Amino acid sequence: MREKLEETFCLHSISTIKEPKKSDIGLDVIIVTLHGGEAFTVNLGTSGIPIFWRPKIKLVSRLYNINHGKTVKTFSVSKSVTWREFIAKQFSLRGLFRWGPLYHNEDMEILLYQACLELIDKMRKAI
Repeated sequence: MREKLEETFCLHSISTIKEPKKSDIGLDVIIVTLHGGEAFTVNLGTSGIPIFWRPKIKLVSRLYNINHGKTVKTFSVSKSVTWREFIAKQFSLRGLFRWGPLYHNEDMEILLYQACLELIDKMRKAI
C-alpha cells in the first residue's frame, strides 16, 4: 500500500531539495487505519448476534514548512466501502460460500485512491 500511496502523490523527496525557499512546504501522509470487511454471527444459544464491519481506510496528512519543520495544517480522511457494495459482496456466491476473501488488494487500492483524492481535495480547498 505504501508503494501505491507514493505512486498517487508522486512528489519529490525533501532530501533532493538543496536550497529550500521560505515558502516551500512538505507533505507527510500516513495510513492510520486499513482493514478489510467481514461479517459473521455470534451464537448465544437459540439466538445470534450479527457482527459486521465494512472495509475502511483512514489517511492523516500534515503540511509543514520545510525550513522550520512547523506544522501548517493537518488533515484526516476516512473512506469506507458503501453499504450497498458491502451487502452485495456479502450475498454474492463468494460471500455466501466463503470461496476466498471478499476484498482483495485491488479493492483496497481503489479505496486508497478514493481516500487520496478526497484528501487532496480537502487540502486544495484549505489552502
